[in-house]
Amino acid sequence: MAEKKLRILMMIHRQADNSPYCFYVHEQAKALMARGHEVVVISSVGVMPLMKKLRPAQAQVAARTPKADIVEGVKVYYPRHLTLGNAGEKLLGGRLLAMTALPTAQRLHREKPFDVVHAHMLPRDGHAGLLVARALGLPLALTVHGTDVFHYFIPGKEPWPRNAMIAAEADALMAVSSLLMSRVAPYRGEGKISRIVQNGVDLSLVPEKTHNAPRAVISVGTLKARKCMDKTLEAFARVAGDYPDATLTIVGIGEMEAQLKARIAELGLEDRVEMTGGLAHEQVIARMAQSDLFVLPSWGEGYGIVYIEAMAAGCIAVGAEGEGIADTIADGENGFLVPAGDIDGVERVMRRVFENPDAFAQLRERGRQDARRLTWARNAETVEGIYLEAIRRRAEA
Repeated sequence: MAEKKLRILMMIHRQADNSPYCFYVHEQAKALMARGHEVVVISSVGVMPLMKKLRPAQAQVAARTPKADIVEGVKVYYPRHLTLGNAGEKLLGGRLLAMTALPTAQRLHREKPFDVVHAHMLPRDGHAGLLVARALGLPLALTVHGTDVFHYFIPGKEPWPRNAMIAAEADALMAVSSLLMSRVAPYRGEGKISRIVQNGVDLSLVPEKTHNAPRAVISVGTLKARKCMDKTLEAFARVAGDYPDATLTIVGIGEMEAQLKARIAELGLEDRVEMTGGLAHEQVIARMAQSDLFVLPSWGEGYGIVYIEAMAAGCIAVGAEGEGIADTIADGENGFLVPAGDIDGVERVMRRVFENPDAFAQLRERGRQDARRLTWARNAETVEGIYLEAIRRRAEA
C-alpha cells in the first residue's frame, strides 16, 4: 500500500465499445484504488446533430450511458460534449471536452482537492487534460496508447503544433511501449519525466489451469484491415489440408466481417473456421485458454493487451515485428514475431507448432510466466511513483 494517499482525476473519452468507458483505463483505476488511492474518472461522451443517422453505433453508446455511475467502486462522470469529427479535432483539439469536463472537475476539486490529473490518449483527451490540470493548478500525467501517436507523430513529418505542445508540456508522459515513446520523446525536452509503463493483464479472468487444445488457433481483435485477420485466415487455409484437426476461431466485429465470411465459404472451411462476433471479456479469455496458438500479425499496435492475455492463458502468441508487443515477445523464446501481415511467416509458425507441439512446451510456459508478471498491480505501483515525482517537481518549481 502507498504511504501517501492520492486523489486522482482520470480523463478518457467514452469508448464506443462494451466497456464502462475504456477497459484498460478502468483496470488501472481499480488497481490504484487497491493501493489506497481515490480515483475519479471523467469520461466525456461525444454527441452531434443527426447522430443516430450518421454514427448509429456511437449514438447507441451515448443513449445508454448515464450522467454518472459507480463502476466497481470507481466514480465515473459522463458529461456530453459536441463532437465535430476530424475537422473539429484539428481545429479545436480537446477544448470541447475540457469545456464540458471542467465544471465537474472544479466542483469535485472544491469539495476535496485532487493531487494530479491523468489523461489517456494525446490529441483530444491530452489537450483537455492539460487545460483542466492548468485550471486546477495541478500536474498533468499523460499516457499514450497507440493510435493517438501513430496518427499524429509520423516519422519524417512534423506533428501538429498543438500536439507537440501537449507532449512537451505534460508534467509526466507515459507510453505503453518503447515504440510509442520513440515517437514522442523528441518533443519532451531534457529532464522531463518520460517513462515506458506497460499495460497489465487481469489475472482474475485467466484460468489457473488451461486446456490448450492442439492445433486450435485463435485471433481476437476488431475486424479491420490493420489487424490482418484475412492474412491469418489465408495462412490457416494453407495448412488446413495437412492437419485435418486444426481449427481457427476469429473473435471480433468490424467492417471486414462480410469479406471474411465470404472468403471462408470460398475456401470451403465453414466447418473449420468459426467467427464468434463480439464476446464478453471473460469469454474471450476462456476461449484463449482452450486454444493452442494466438495469431495477430497486425500493424499499428501501440502495445496490445490481447497478446499478454493470450500468453497468460497458455497460448503461444504470434505478433508482428517492430510493433509495441516486441517489448514483451522475444521471437523464438516466449512467442513468435513475423513481419506484419506476412502470410508466409504465419504459415511457417503454424507448421512448426502443429508438427511438433511438445517441442514448444518450454516456450509456451515462459510466455505464460512472462505475461503473468505484467499485472495491473505492478502497473499501478509504477504509475504511483510517477505521480509522486510529478507532484514533487511541480511543488518545487
